Amino acid sequence: MNHSKKDLEFMRLAIETARASKAKGNLPFGCVLVNENAEVIAYGENTIVTEKDCLGHAEVNLIRDVSRLYSFEYLNSCTIYTSDEPCPMCSSAIFWSGIGTLVYGLSKKRYYDIMGRDNPNYRFEMPSREVFEKGGRKVEVIGPLLEDEAAQVHLTQ
Repeated sequence: MNHSKKDLEFMRLAIETARASKAKGNLPFGCVLVNENAEVIAYGENTIVTEKDCLGHAEVNLIRDVSRLYSFEYLNSCTIYTSDEPCPMCSSAIFWSGIGTLVYGLSKKRYYDIMGRDNPNYRFEMPSREVFEKGGRKVEVIGPLLEDEAAQVHLTQ
């Protein structure tokens, strides 16, 4: 599948945001929200560790911010680029926010292949597409994109 230069650029921004999250002592997950004019309007970092918030996932943090600023209708024309395929909670948040398109880097399957499946408390392997299929509105999903680059964030110290 051919992806635009913009898709690649925005995915790399999401991956860089994940690196920034990791550098602050949080889990290495990040995302960016782009409007229909291809402008980045928000960034989201994971804050689980520094905020002691189990819901402090990058996508949830971003959506909390943007849902206060933009309408459901406006967000429907936006695309969220995530360094990793969102968990079911974050996929649901994307659905409820109105965001129209998800583009993700590292797939859930490959993430768990790399990070392991030993701890059942932190394993939830439901793909985003499966979450969205249960919803009443369509969310376009593209991914994995730049999966090897996205995986590197988890593999480096």
